[in-house]
Amino acid sequence: MKRKILMVVATAATLIASIVSTSACIWGHYQPEEPKCLREE
Repeated sequence: MKRKILMVVATAATLIASIVSTSACIWGHYQPEEPKCLREE
């Protein structure tokens, strides 16, 4: 019984970690346009 509970907790933690890391990667690729006043021309 204790082993089954630990396996469920481990599976849930892995699923949550996977979802969080995927969303972080999606937001990590976002790069806003640089304002004109900050550009070196």
